[in-house]
Amino acid sequence: MFFSVLQIISSMMVAFAPSLEFLLLGRLLLGIAIGGFWSMSTATAMRLVPAAFVPKALAIIFSAVSVATVVAAPLGSYLGGMIGWRNVFIICALPSLVALFWQLWVLPSMRPESAGSFATLFKVLRRPGMLGGMLATILIFSGHFAFFTYLRPFLETVAQASVEGVSLILLGFGLANFVGTSIAGHLLARSLRMTLALVPLVMSILALMMVTFGHLALLDGLMVAMWGFAFGLVPVGWSTWLATTVPDEAESAGGLLVASIQLAISAGAAGGGAVFDITGASGVFTGSGLLLLSAMVIVLVGVRVKPVPSGE
Repeated sequence: MFFSVLQIISSMMVAFAPSLEFLLLGRLLLGIAIGGFWSMSTATAMRLVPAAFVPKALAIIFSAVSVATVVAAPLGSYLGGMIGWRNVFIICALPSLVALFWQLWVLPSMRPESAGSFATLFKVLRRPGMLGGMLATILIFSGHFAFFTYLRPFLETVAQASVEGVSLILLGFGLANFVGTSIAGHLLARSLRMTLALVPLVMSILALMMVTFGHLALLDGLMVAMWGFAFGLVPVGWSTWLATTVPDEAESAGGLLVASIQLAISAGAAGGGAVFDITGASGVFTGSGLLLLSAMVIVLVGVRVKPVPSGE
């Protein structure tokens, strides 16, 4: 609930920002709120449902995120053109306020199960298989964001896609992402390790196929949709892995996972930019595919999918 309050404050700060510095401070609070939400989402789901239903609970949570991702950007752009961006942020505070009251109404009181500290983070990271999991997460998210950041210039230059065509392809990505997230729980229940390994393998193949057949816009649309479907499994999959592997320190492990993802987003976008300047988008996609292939290998040889006791 604290993070919901931060989100409301952030929206109002941006809406009434008298300067760029004040606006950036508001966005900083939003980053803290979002990071806190991601860190706590798995641990909260574990406290609310039986262990067998955690993958399905996480799939529901991340499906809602997928819907918001698809809807929010075009809706915000549309409203911004009609009523101005400041009013859009005022409106943004309203659903956050509704979410806050909803949490107050439906969530039970949940005390922390352990006292978090930096020492706890390092203890969790030293558990067998944890470092491999975090490294695989970094590689997957780096590969994804290198791919996704430079997808539009690739479609416009290599596939010669129109603005409308690019928009349709991105819409297909969003819809497929929602479907992937929605069925993630069922796939993870069958085999957690195989799902974690096959997803980066499929994404790697798609990235390399885009390099080879990228001049075919229709095929690009299909492959981007498949990419969206596969990536929809990633947040649910790795959150389920965390809940399965470190159930006694889910809050601390969640913080490590979110930190790894944020590092990967920055590295993927920045590294992709450096490669893009040298080789263009095709080089970025090739690098993305190699990162994802490396992640698959790490999942198979260096990641545990069973609980690891703290003393092991």
